[in-house]
Amino acid sequence: MAHWKDSFPVDISGESRYSRREFSRFLALVSAGFTAGIGYLWARQKPLEGAPSGEGGTAVAVCLDADLLPGQSRLFTFRDDQDKCILVRTLQGGLKSYRQVCTHLGCAVRWDGARLECPCHLGFFEVEQGFPVQGPPTRPLSGIALEIRKDGMIWAVRDISKPNASGRVAINRPGTERNQGEIT
Repeated sequence: MAHWKDSFPVDISGESRYSRREFSRFLALVSAGFTAGIGYLWARQKPLEGAPSGEGGTAVAVCLDADLLPGQSRLFTFRDDQDKCILVRTLQGGLKSYRQVCTHLGCAVRWDGARLECPCHLGFFEVEQGFPVQGPPTRPLSGIALEIRKDGMIWAVRDISKPNASGRVAINRPGTERNQGEIT
């Protein structure tokens, strides 16, 4: 039987090209770079969360209430041209509005007549609260509060905080409906 050194010849003199101290410095430098990058991304996100969206900001007129039939949807922009949103008239006649961004990888969400669909990875969201019901998304969609004014115009007025799983309403269970995201 062959000796292990014959099968795996290693030159010890070339093995310690870098000391442990140099390797530790390199790891610390890379870790500091990652931390700085994540801190930058976090800081860039903060102004978006605090941007005006109805409270102190401007409400956005979406469409006339009579123009949106049950099972139809309308796309609109809310804060700026990049903030794409979708307004849905449910089959029961209710109005719901969400950001048109899938919580999995950011693909555009669309209305298929019964639920919200992310075509990129076949993710589906229920329309009542925006919770994912199929596919890779695990977080609910961001909701937009709506208001119907006296002239019959539907207005997007502010962001709705995302519901958590403990506040989730079971789908198709009578008597458990919540008013979150309903029109005021």
